[in-house]
Amino acid sequence: MRAIQKSFGLFLRQIADDGMLCMVLAAPLLAGSAFRFGVPALETLLCKTFGEASVLADYYLLFDLFLVVMTPYLFCFVSSMVMLSEYDDNTAAYLAVTPLGRRGYIVSRLVLPALLAAVVTVPVMKFFALASWSVGGLLLAGLLGGALSVPVCLLVVAFSHNRVEGMALAKIAGVILLGLPVPFFLKGGAQYLFSPLPSFWIAKVFTGGGVFPLAISLAASALWTLTLYRAFARKFT
Repeated sequence: MRAIQKSFGLFLRQIADDGMLCMVLAAPLLAGSAFRFGVPALETLLCKTFGEASVLADYYLLFDLFLVVMTPYLFCFVSSMVMLSEYDDNTAAYLAVTPLGRRGYIVSRLVLPALLAAVVTVPVMKFFALASWSVGGLLLAGLLGGALSVPVCLLVVAFSHNRVEGMALAKIAGVILLGLPVPFFLKGGAQYLFSPLPSFWIAKVFTGGGVFPLAISLAASALWTLTLYRAFARKFT
């Protein structure tokens, strides 16, 4: 445990020394501010322009869900950039043969950042959410967002050779998030074409509720994680 703590401390110092990564971690606050203050202002303007009672208000939950997944997504993007840097300079290989071990390395670079992101999601949503959220809903949103971020990180690290490739692949990996708006705009059976995406089921959890979409969301994230972990593990053997 002490080795994992030291490794995680090293991870945090690497982030602190990289201005770009620090700005990425600040992005959820910037996006949250834009959503919290910009969207209602735009709603007022649109309602006046088109003479409608509401234009965007019905989609406030969708804006919130994007913030829910954006926070852990960016946290794990930062983690993937650190791992790719360590892969390039062989630091990862060195740490894997220390008492930390490969398992401890993965915990300190993947599991702990995902857990931290899940925790940070709660106050971010508390301050910037447009819709009304219960405490239980915020905790559940953090859990689902953290689970979703893990396969994104694995995908970026497993199939990139350096940080430049990683940044490009992270944009492609954002496709995993495209399931969020589907339940808001597609009705009927056609929406289930997006069912392989965990983000689709996250949206279903908060638009319809119920144990079934919650279980499917966690199962989908776990399946993506297990599938991508094999490619990730081969890279660090």
